[in-house]
Amino acid sequence: MPARSKYILFFLCGAAFIVSAACLDLALRARSAYLEGERYMAWTKDPSQKKDFLDAVFAARLKVLEHERTGGRISASDFEDKKNALQAEKDFKLAESSAKYAYIWYKTAGADFSPPVTRWTLLARQKMPAALALWKAELKKDGTEFKDHQIE
Repeated sequence: MPARSKYILFFLCGAAFIVSAACLDLALRARSAYLEGERYMAWTKDPSQKKDFLDAVFAARLKVLEHERTGGRISASDFEDKKNALQAEKDFKLAESSAKYAYIWYKTAGADFSPPVTRWTLLARQKMPAALALWKAELKKDGTEFKDHQIE
């Protein structure tokens, strides 16, 4: 095999590897975004799951904070400030619309991580309108005025 053919073959194999790696990366990101959308959609149907999840997450973060306080790395007043900040963050996340985040994650999976069109992008594109309709219903129920171009 001539030397020039070896270089061309090496280049083509390298290009195929890079394209394959990029497609795999996009497919995995689409799957991750779709599954996040599914989690938020489940929370729309059962808000107690959201509360339980956030309670567990913030309990773990508070435990780390308490460990830092007992270890002498932060003062008692800093501990209280950080504890109050954690509580405020938890309250904010509990009040946020799960339907909004489901729509955003589905939109991310269906539009931002495509092409290539994968199973996850197709599923996200199918579920995106339902999440948007739920979000719009929440906004109307709360009396928030909006136009379609503001949220789509």
